[in-house]
Amino acid sequence: MPSIKKIPWKNIFNRTLSWASLFLLLSLVFLLLITAAYAIPNRWIEKNTRSSMEHLAQDPPGFWPTMPYGRGVTMDYRTDQRMLDHALVPEGESLFRAAQVPAYARYWHGYQVYLRPMLIFGDLQMLRYWNGLFQFALIALLCALIAKRLQPLISVAFGLSLAFAGYIYVPLSFQFSSVFLVMLVSSNLLLLLYDKERFRKWLPQYFFVIGAVTVFLDFLTAPIITLGVPLVLVLLLRMKDASGNTGTGRNALGIAGQSAAWGAGYVTLWFSKWIISSLLLGRNMVRIGLEQIFFRTGASADGYISIDLGESVPLQTWDGFLELNRFQAAANSLFTLFRDRDIPIFLAAVCLACLGACLISKRARDKIPQITPLLLIALIPFCWMAVLGQHTLIHSFFVYRNWMVSLFALMCVPGYLLREAFAGSDKASIAAKQNMRK
Repeated sequence: MPSIKKIPWKNIFNRTLSWASLFLLLSLVFLLLITAAYAIPNRWIEKNTRSSMEHLAQDPPGFWPTMPYGRGVTMDYRTDQRMLDHALVPEGESLFRAAQVPAYARYWHGYQVYLRPMLIFGDLQMLRYWNGLFQFALIALLCALIAKRLQPLISVAFGLSLAFAGYIYVPLSFQFSSVFLVMLVSSNLLLLLYDKERFRKWLPQYFFVIGAVTVFLDFLTAPIITLGVPLVLVLLLRMKDASGNTGTGRNALGIAGQSAAWGAGYVTLWFSKWIISSLLLGRNMVRIGLEQIFFRTGASADGYISIDLGESVPLQTWDGFLELNRFQAAANSLFTLFRDRDIPIFLAAVCLACLGACLISKRARDKIPQITPLLLIALIPFCWMAVLGQHTLIHSFFVYRNWMVSLFALMCVPGYLLREAFAGSDKASIAAKQNMRK
């Protein structure tokens, strides 16, 4: 056991200070951004905001068919209308109080940073158009970068995971869009900057920022995609740069460390919102936030189900508390993504592709240990949705998009093995031709 004198206290202090500084900096930046967004006068956006809410009231509220499986997707226009309603500062409300969105104060509402300025220039129809255009441009860039930095098969896997998750409807919803924006921007930056040694050194901090930005913008829709997709890309980039010779344990530890950093950013920046709102609103938002955690995880039957109406309002009770089955809740969300009979077909296709790669080349068989950590990433959505059992059960119509991470990770396994198999075949062919010439 090392003596107290040998413990690197200075390094521990410096690291703690750097993480604390990052937390405080992000809290300040988020507070300034949301306050600046609400500084835009109501009169600049009121006409387009009202028009947008009228559009939502006219849109079909029911079950839209998805592509290609037809399980359907429910457009949560109720939340979109609430987001638009929160964009207008209540009459007589001060700037700093309005920026905390007192009626729903446990969230940051960071989407208002781009929603309120966009409402100056147009209403819902225009916002959907530009949102879709911007997101599809980000997808095209990301697919191109994946094909260039990794391989085209991984781009195909990413595109298929988006399609299965019903992405085609995401740009039509303010609520659904935020996490996809975070995932797409962070993944593009990751691929663009990964070659820089300084960036790789600060990779845990990068995942901390991703988690923080996710909680700043999102309403617990599909936050795991902002963790899982970058994790898959980092793992594949690391194996490529090391020619696939990275150890399984090292890769698993990297996944655990980056996941912990993302989780720390997500949790601490959510907690900082409760602290800030408590100070500015004179309400115990820490208690309300913790009650909501117990409620959404199914640890308590009581909680504020929809909006924070204030401490004087009695808690609402969820009648299904005693019957909660976390595994069934996660399964229900999966069946929103896939029909139950399609799951064995998908898994069989993945396994057959892996088997084919291994039969083609010994090189592919040798790479199996290095690629197995992808299976750990594939389990993250299940763990997340099982823990948030009550939230998963009630909101399965949109949380199913978390499973996109599992699809992407699983499809990357045969994608990587096939690349290694054909790369080994190409090298053997070249070597044979050289021997023949000799």
